[in-house]
Amino acid sequence: MPTDLNDTTNLEARFLAEHQRAVRMRRWRGIALNILGVLLFLGVWEIIPRLGLANPVLFPPPSKVLEAAWPMFGSGEIPWNILVSLGRAGSGFLIAAVLGVAIGVATARAPVIRDLLEPLLHGFRSVPVIALVPVSVLWFGIGEGAKVALVATGAFFPIWINSFIGVRDVHEIYLRSAACLGAGRWQTLRYVVLPASLPFIIAGLRQGIAIALIVLVAAELAGARAGVAYMMSMGHQLFRVDIMFAGLVILGFLGFAGDRLFVALCRKLFPWYRPSA
Repeated sequence: MPTDLNDTTNLEARFLAEHQRAVRMRRWRGIALNILGVLLFLGVWEIIPRLGLANPVLFPPPSKVLEAAWPMFGSGEIPWNILVSLGRAGSGFLIAAVLGVAIGVATARAPVIRDLLEPLLHGFRSVPVIALVPVSVLWFGIGEGAKVALVATGAFFPIWINSFIGVRDVHEIYLRSAACLGAGRWQTLRYVVLPASLPFIIAGLRQGIAIALIVLVAAELAGARAGVAYMMSMGHQLFRVDIMFAGLVILGFLGFAGDRLFVALCRKLFPWYRPSA
């Protein structure tokens, strides 16, 4: 009997070690393919204007973009613009996340609140946030309040609709099981409804991060004294397409980094949930 137990323990240890090795291999292979994809993209981008397939002034290669952006990094201009944009996007996203999840849960769980707010929410959701830029400038001026309000408005609706659908579509079996075990309204919400709707809420938050950066560009173009989109606007006025492309690359990198940080945070807070395969 002890021999059989030792064999079983050794088998489990070998299986666990092989599984962990396979997971590490998949992770490193994914990272390698990610890097390869970026390098291939940059290579094709570099070749196209140098072969005369595109005007190098209007479509500068990555080497020219880096050549234009490097002194701006050294002077601190680009880091400062990035910090300003991140502050606006982060503030607006946090406001949208709190309000979106809270109102999504409330409208899904309380029929009176749903019937009261649903027509307004769906109506405003159909209005493009870009159309609100002139109104926000009139209300808040060109200060930080207008930009944060626009970012929060744009990120709110995907967070709200995903939270609403996730909470609304929690399977009735879960709710009845909680009721049979004596769970109250708040216990059911905390231990059953929110965990069950977590995939939808996380999907809404991830989409909200991307929308926040998109709306941020429109808000900064409407009037700003600093920011990544402001830097691109100055490049447009000076006909510096390389600076405009540098802004595009920075925005893409910020979106990717924000999504990866969010996924890492979700894995840390919710170890049982895998937000990405």
